[in-house]
Amino acid sequence: MASDPLERPDVVEVAGGVYVRVAVDNMAWIDLGGAALIVEALEQAHLADEVAGAIASTLGDTPVKYVLNTHPHGDHTALNGFFRQRYGAEIINQRVAPMGPEGRWFEGPRRRAQMLPMPDCHTPYDCVVWLPDARALFVGDVFGWGLIPLSRELTDAAAQLLIETHERLIAFQPEVVVPGHGPLCGAAELLRWVEYFQWLREGVARAVEAGKSDKQIAAELPPPQDMHGWWRFLLWKHEDSLGKVVRAIRSGALSA
Repeated sequence: MASDPLERPDVVEVAGGVYVRVAVDNMAWIDLGGAALIVEALEQAHLADEVAGAIASTLGDTPVKYVLNTHPHGDHTALNGFFRQRYGAEIINQRVAPMGPEGRWFEGPRRRAQMLPMPDCHTPYDCVVWLPDARALFVGDVFGWGLIPLSRELTDAAAQLLIETHERLIAFQPEVVVPGHGPLCGAAELLRWVEYFQWLREGVARAVEAGKSDKQIAAELPPPQDMHGWWRFLLWKHEDSLGKVVRAIRSGALSA
């Protein structure tokens, strides 16, 4: 379903007053009613004027009140300082403004948004942002178009957390899912990733038990045909995820 985003970003209105700048690095601006909320702040600080112009062209002179980073990696935070300086925006992520498991609601006359911690799938600071009226879910780097998002070792506990977190995301029944990077998608892709991850885990475990080499395992577990259109999946993502599972199974950190 997905193609590589153009080098020239595309601003998409996914619901009334909800705009997503779709590119390699995604960001969104949302009209709460009288104030705007930003989700993600890109990687390139030099894009500040371009982004400010796009926001003004869609939301007029609505002031930016909040900037939400799903996690504090540099490719999600570069414009934090710009929004703070130009608008006096409050910067919110789990590193600078920790919140409890219940998260935080942001409300305005037009809509409300919930920022909800779902840590340790990619970083200890992971959060998602949910817009219930638009049924839009911003998942940061928890979902990566075929990637196992962990920045730590893949273990049984980590695998269980990944599956449980994706199940929580699917339970929102979102109509639009906005990953931190790449094309927009939906709940079906979240579910398909869970199935894919479990398929990798079971297939690798069987192959390792049978004494297969890494090369033989790669041949026996090629990219699933129905996922060939996933963003950059054939380019490197399937190979990366397969390699993580193979290493974890061989080390004993991950079981079947």
